[in-house]
Amino acid sequence: MNTKLGFLMGFLTGIIIGWVLGIFSAPQSGKETLETIGEKAIELRGRAEEAAGRVKNEVLGPLDSTADLNADYTR
Repeated sequence: MNTKLGFLMGFLTGIIIGWVLGIFSAPQSGKETLETIGEKAIELRGRAEEAAGRVKNEVLGPLDSTADLNADYTR
């Protein structure tokens, strides 16, 4: 029982020390951090849309030049 109590105390002490060090070493406030994350997410979304567009053009580009997918070929 003593080893379990010692482990629990050490674990809780580690959590508290980690939390305190995180608070004191944070480079900016929580609000600023969330704003930065939001800006990065918007930037990442734009880059993903650009990449998806390039892939679509590479995959469907040859199909567009060889066939009209909207044409009626049942004549």
